[in-house]
Amino acid sequence: HGGQVMQFYSCDSHVVEGREVFDGLAERFGEHAPTIKMEPGEGEFLYIGGQRRVAVGRMGIAGNTLGTPETDAKIAAGYEGLNPGVLDSTKRLGEQEQDGIRGEVMYPSLSMFTFAVEDPLIKAAAFRQHNDWILDYCAPNPDRLIGIGCLPVPDVDACVAEAKRAGELGVRGFAIPSHAPIEQPYSDPIYNPLWALLEDMQLPVTMHIFTGTSFDCGLPPHWGTPGGTLKGYTLAHTTVANSVMDLIASGVVARYPGLKFVCAEFETGWVAHFKQRLDHAAYRTPWELADEVTMKPSQYFDRNFWVTFEDDAQGIATRHDIGIGNLVWGNDYPHHDSIWPHSMTTLDEVLVGVPDNERQAMVWENVMGLYNIDQTKL
Repeated sequence: HGGQVMQFYSCDSHVVEGREVFDGLAERFGEHAPTIKMEPGEGEFLYIGGQRRVAVGRMGIAGNTLGTPETDAKIAAGYEGLNPGVLDSTKRLGEQEQDGIRGEVMYPSLSMFTFAVEDPLIKAAAFRQHNDWILDYCAPNPDRLIGIGCLPVPDVDACVAEAKRAGELGVRGFAIPSHAPIEQPYSDPIYNPLWALLEDMQLPVTMHIFTGTSFDCGLPPHWGTPGGTLKGYTLAHTTVANSVMDLIASGVVARYPGLKFVCAEFETGWVAHFKQRLDHAAYRTPWELADEVTMKPSQYFDRNFWVTFEDDAQGIATRHDIGIGNLVWGNDYPHHDSIWPHSMTTLDEVLVGVPDNERQAMVWENVMGLYNIDQTKL
């Protein structure tokens, strides 16, 4: 790479929450609480509302191919089948080095489904346990292991209390659902105290694929769910696009210019066209913009939003329209979709022809600034 030493940091990885994140919730709240159950011969599963939602073992098998007998056996082994560093974060540092990266921003896996729990008390209790666990997990090196906390949207008072509590304890950023309730979207002024606090604490807010206050993430019934149907997955980015439009058009990011929103794991090939079309829509229907909106919508996007990519060549082809400074890379470790342990060869293919300075911004510098990472501790 022209003599420059390239450095790499994943801005979209995951933890797989230990059993203790869900300890005691079923005893306190009954079957509507998220619960881990062992199914003999099949492994552990997350249940919510009495329904099986996801296999724990499927969440931590990066480097394996779905559908093979060996992978099926790993999934059936549940927690025992996960890669070693998934539960032992000291070993995880070695797994980062094996893939050529210096650190990871890590989102939830099992807790992604807790966003869809309707009972606000259950959601607040579960996320409090998640946020405490994530701090312990990151303790071996808090600049190489940045764990994202979860906030119990749409209960704004509970969100404010938990952001303050967990943020003061050291949580470095928070996830909110990529889609809020239709009757209480992110344009609703009820969220103002939360936006003010997150801006004040300078903590990034992430909207990750597969998170919604309902399992459909706001998609219409005939499309299905982001994780479960062909249409739902193909059109999953529309869930976060809808939230981005609410945040821009209602004046949220105009009023709170320091807010940092990350759209994670929706890839980026759609973004340049979305920005162009949104600007044209603002020209066509200007009465739908709040009075505080004085710039083009795309300019607010440029200032307040980041998007993650894994191996998305279309996004790289339109990177200047998206904004080099708005793109951050992630390897999705340890999920089965992850490019681990082949991040370097994958990036060389995806970033072919991209100048070193642009490459280094997208795989290193942007995430350093986004999370105020102390590079002397890496």
